[in-house]
Amino acid sequence: MYLVKSVGSSLHRTLRTLTTSTSMAATIASAKDPLTGPRYEREPNILKKKLASVVPGTVNLQVLGSGANGAPASVYLFTDQARYLFNCGEGTQRLAHEHKTRLSRLEQIFVTQNTWASCGGLPGLTLTIQDAGVRDLGLHGPPHLGSMLQSMRRFVVLKNLQVQSFDCSEGACFEDSILKVDSLPLISSENPKKCVINYICQLKPRAGALNLLKCVEKGVPPGPLLGQLKNGQDITLPCGTVVRSADVTEASETALSFVFLDVPSVEYLPGLLAHSKRLKKLGEEQLTEVALVLHFTPHLIASCKDYKDFLEENFSPGTQHIHLSSPLNQFSGYAAAHRIQHQLHQLAPQVFPLLGEQMPCQSQSLSLNLKKTKLEDNNAGKANSSQEEEQGVVAMTSFHLRPRKGLDRTLESKLTPEEYVKETHAVPGFTELLAKFKEDYSFPINSADSYPKIIFLGTGSCIPNKTRNVSSILIKTAIDAYVLLDCGEGTYGQIVRLYGSDQGKHVLRQLKAIYVSHLHADHHIGLIGLLRDRRQLEPKAEPLILLAPRQIEPWLEFYNREIETIDDAYTLVANGELMAGPLTGEKVEPLGITAISTCLVRHCPNSFGISLTLAAKHKNENVKITYSGDTMPCQDLIDLGRDSTVLIHEATMEDELEEEARLKTHSTVSQAIQQGRNMDARHTILTHFSQRYAKCPRLPSDEDMQRVAIAFDNMEVTLDDLEHYHKLYPALLAMYAEYTEELEQRAVKRELKQERKRKLVQT
Repeated sequence: MYLVKSVGSSLHRTLRTLTTSTSMAATIASAKDPLTGPRYEREPNILKKKLASVVPGTVNLQVLGSGANGAPASVYLFTDQARYLFNCGEGTQRLAHEHKTRLSRLEQIFVTQNTWASCGGLPGLTLTIQDAGVRDLGLHGPPHLGSMLQSMRRFVVLKNLQVQSFDCSEGACFEDSILKVDSLPLISSENPKKCVINYICQLKPRAGALNLLKCVEKGVPPGPLLGQLKNGQDITLPCGTVVRSADVTEASETALSFVFLDVPSVEYLPGLLAHSKRLKKLGEEQLTEVALVLHFTPHLIASCKDYKDFLEENFSPGTQHIHLSSPLNQFSGYAAAHRIQHQLHQLAPQVFPLLGEQMPCQSQSLSLNLKKTKLEDNNAGKANSSQEEEQGVVAMTSFHLRPRKGLDRTLESKLTPEEYVKETHAVPGFTELLAKFKEDYSFPINSADSYPKIIFLGTGSCIPNKTRNVSSILIKTAIDAYVLLDCGEGTYGQIVRLYGSDQGKHVLRQLKAIYVSHLHADHHIGLIGLLRDRRQLEPKAEPLILLAPRQIEPWLEFYNREIETIDDAYTLVANGELMAGPLTGEKVEPLGITAISTCLVRHCPNSFGISLTLAAKHKNENVKITYSGDTMPCQDLIDLGRDSTVLIHEATMEDELEEEARLKTHSTVSQAIQQGRNMDARHTILTHFSQRYAKCPRLPSDEDMQRVAIAFDNMEVTLDDLEHYHKLYPALLAMYAEYTEELEQRAVKRELKQERKRKLVQT
């Protein structure tokens, strides 16, 4: 009886001790634990050190961008303590923000190509993760990645983030406590200097669970010896008995592997086939299992026979496949943009048209190729062949590697238009105001070919958020001509999502000129991608006019020399050259423009404002459109824009933040409105709002808004529309009453805080 009690007591103590030790990893990952608190967000190296020896209990792959409708193709791997990103095209940081994908622990990025489609989001992302507290970033991929970031140093200023680039063209290997990543370089058969990197990733397996009953039988006392056995170490008891870890632990889990394949064209297929033996061996190893293959390969190559045969020969039927950039991927994942557009569309359908990107069909059932099964379900896995018809994926399609749950589509980004509209009608008073507005007035109907027309593609400042992208304004200056004012990250994606794929390509063909106001990243990072896409669409198209600061040349020349040809896609005209005299004549007449003039404005060095005098007339008067770029109130801009038909002016800050605006060389809302009055502009449109005003900016109550409009992404207005825009304000402000009330409360709290500071100074 005593022996049974003793053994039971020992087992109880052992269980209690082991429970404490084995729950450590879960405790560390807990959201309530101090390790994930603010201190460790500010000091990530401390957290990294604490978690270095902890095997992650959660390992998930998330499709961050599916490659559809101007979205990037990118995949995010996250564990309890680390994050990894595979490919980083334009728009990656915006999708991460929208889907609450935290970037504060992202320390390794793997890129398959050094072309803009795969790494165009790096400039914006590095600035964002620097602000999030990341101090060291590993950048893995083809040659020139490090040089590319270095060439952007004029406008991507990394003060606190150290980026170390790793050239994987020789088959480099990355390894940490969580996973091992082997590089598979594919060399072009036509140009040996061109290289694409594929990746084999293998998770470090978790050790088998400690069998407490066996430990008791072997006479192991509670205490640190149990931890040593769990970590795979053999121990010697005080009596001299050796206890082997293998004798008291369960078998380790099978290591899971996943593979990234990117074969951009047929010239890289021989390189892929050369790795066939290596991948086949990986699939045949008993200690690992290839759970998933993620394809960055474009559909044209992925559908060819050689590629399909390669998959069938080298991966088992149980391996699942996710194809990014597939034509079946119909939705970009930017659900918030659709949400606000459906809400604004109720006010004025032609000013706020519904987005033209193809809507995802939520009722589609899963195909066999993306079957929702657990990885342990062998019978289901056998049905899952790479030869089966695939189905599209969208942002937040997930694949759970640990715990082994396999594919998960429950969190996929979806559209629910009825819910978006219902939200606004739940706001007290909105339905009545909307009905009254529609009864009293409707906007004049314009044809799709009406011009001049101003289309706002990005109306936010600094970094994109889910409802406002960074600066970009498209102007239809003639029946067959468009001009772009600034070209922030994701500009081409905004065009495609607004107009749909076919019409978006039509707009790109008719784009004749791009103006870049200054070299801050949020005003021109979308330029390379747009030039590439236009060039691929029309290889022999007439080069467009690029009006930009002369200082942009070194960056464009580097990309053209080291990465891919773009210099035949544009003709550079330096903004400074137009200060002496406007650009006129045959260079601008095909644009429907008679003169383009610039002036220096009060922002960073080499910042410019611009005025366009159009050939089109409105009410028998010349049409003149002036754009401020980023600036404080500026007399030179007033002189440039004298008697403008439309002034488009930045209004970054609310009026109470005038001092902050001055320090950052921006304008407040009232300052921008006053600029319009001072130049006798008929209409003033406010844009470039701080991201603290994601929906609606805080408007001054004492300003006359009859000649003032506020810009939203995907808003398009004609001159006739602007005559009546002010009639929208009652319904618009009612629709976002809760949001604007929150802005007012913030302003009150800010004022109280300032008042306390003033009193402290006085005392």
